[in-house]
Amino acid sequence: MKTNSFVMEISKENIINNVNFLKKKYKKSILPVVKANAYGHGIKVITKTLYENGYKDFCVARLSEAKKILENEKLSCCKILVFESIDQSHFSYIKSCDSLVVTANSFQELLTLINSGISSKKIQLKIDFGFGRNGIELLDILKLKSYIVNKNLEFSGIYSHLYATDFIEGKELIDRFSEMVLFLGKEKFQMIHIQNSVGILFYGAQDFMTHMRSGIFIYGLQEEGFFHEGLKQVFQLKGKVAGVRDIEDSKYLAYTSKDDLSNDNYKNIVKIKIGYGDGFLKCNENSMCTINKKTYKILSVTMDNTFIAGDDSISEDDEVILYPNINLIRNNTGMHICEVLPLINDRIERVLK
Repeated sequence: MKTNSFVMEISKENIINNVNFLKKKYKKSILPVVKANAYGHGIKVITKTLYENGYKDFCVARLSEAKKILENEKLSCCKILVFESIDQSHFSYIKSCDSLVVTANSFQELLTLINSGISSKKIQLKIDFGFGRNGIELLDILKLKSYIVNKNLEFSGIYSHLYATDFIEGKELIDRFSEMVLFLGKEKFQMIHIQNSVGILFYGAQDFMTHMRSGIFIYGLQEEGFFHEGLKQVFQLKGKVAGVRDIEDSKYLAYTSKDDLSNDNYKNIVKIKIGYGDGFLKCNENSMCTINKKTYKILSVTMDNTFIAGDDSISEDDEVILYPNINLIRNNTGMHICEVLPLINDRIERVLK
């Protein structure tokens, strides 16, 4: 019985293709979002690759993610925007780290940051147009304008979140954001951005934006109805067959009655070394994988192993690819495309191809 484990193989060629494609097509700087372990692709692998190819600005959700990037001393000249609010206990670290840019998610938060000695040039303002998650509320905009003028502040940037999926409503949000930036003083902001990946696809380049903030598209993750040509899937979750068994006379497979697994006609069970202990969840049961470029059904997922309905053509050490087309994930598992890969934990190594 073999003990082959899985790896997530990251294509350097495809990640660079995707960011360069977006930058060239829209003639705007791309601001890569690498939160949630770079959407599961490996934050250290992705940021190192992008940095070495000229992309030195990143976005994360939490300070802990920024610190993980900065564990690579070679990335010390990068700039990392942290979306979420940061507790005052970390302010001394923020002030001492040139790479960090923080978000003011409310007017009061802005006052706290400035009064604590954090330069406005290390701050980006987030404006909330009704998303309800975070951001400076519209009722505080007049106070914000007065504060900026009185203190003659200049900021790292200003941004908002394009939450509407309706085309017309989304365009209205962009227009309102543009008006807000002009009201506050466009010259006060080094970086201006609102469009996420879907916003890039729907609305293209906007003249007043300095950057396009892309998450899923830089990884080639797309869904039906939101497809962008020119983007390539960056990862492959791959390993090898750890064992093949004939269970024709067996009643059980692992903890489950064989009769409860599938009505399909199969004879051999293929074992691979990945399971829900690695973040490959049981909802993947009845989805498909490929072995030697042929499609097979996943029957059962346990903590450390997964079992596949096989045939006589499969042998130990044959190559197995899970999620061969990640864009079909909702149809296969019911999960959103952004949910799947971040669940794959550190038991699965990320390897740059």
